Amino acid sequence: MKFSRLELPAGDGQLVVIFVNEDTGGAVDVGILGNEAAADAAERRAQGWRLMSLASMPLRQLGTAGNVLFQSGGQYATQAGLIAAYRQV
Repeated sequence: MKFSRLELPAGDGQLVVIFVNEDTGGAVDVGILGNEAAADAAERRAQGWRLMSLASMPLRQLGTAGNVLFQSGGQYATQAGLIAAYRQV
């Protein structure tokens, strides 16, 4: 699974990083997406950044609206984003 990463300086020692998977039409593997964010947080921690918050954002899904990250009800997300907020310590 490939990811794009967008880094947005948020002023005053803060950083927002958005991870988005490549939309291949298959279900998003939340374990792989979560691991990408966790590895990034560990790398940034060594550089003096602390992960303060992590949120998900469904970008594209098949089926009806519902619990897209847990693939319940017969629908699943094909593209999702994770938004990580960091603060410099």
